[in-house]
Amino acid sequence: MRLILVGLVACIVGTTVGVGALFLTETVSAADLLGFIPVMFVAAALMCGLFYLPGMLWLKRSQRTTKHSPLIVAFILNLPIFLFLLFALSIGRFFSGLGEILIFAMAFIVAGLVFGQGFLWYLRKNYL
Repeated sequence: MRLILVGLVACIVGTTVGVGALFLTETVSAADLLGFIPVMFVAAALMCGLFYLPGMLWLKRSQRTTKHSPLIVAFILNLPIFLFLLFALSIGRFFSGLGEILIFAMAFIVAGLVFGQGFLWYLRKNYL
């Protein structure tokens, strides 16, 4: 149950950081928010379930869970999303430009950091 809570908090924090970055970089319309929030939240939830959690469980099983594990989640386990964002930038159809792609990348990095830190918190609670 706590891992689900950790995943939801990571999705919410990542989406909130992305929305905050949107407000700081450009004038945001309702259509921008209605497009960004569901896409980011659903994508972050999928990343939590498909990449972050299995990666962290593998690190835990191989006894490699350290204080640097959130950085592994933020940068190594986000490689598939970073490659997709680069591919989308090269095609030029999905996003409006480099700024929007950087906002998505930053939001995924923050979601990964929060998930990694929450997973370490989860491990500490289970072993005490």
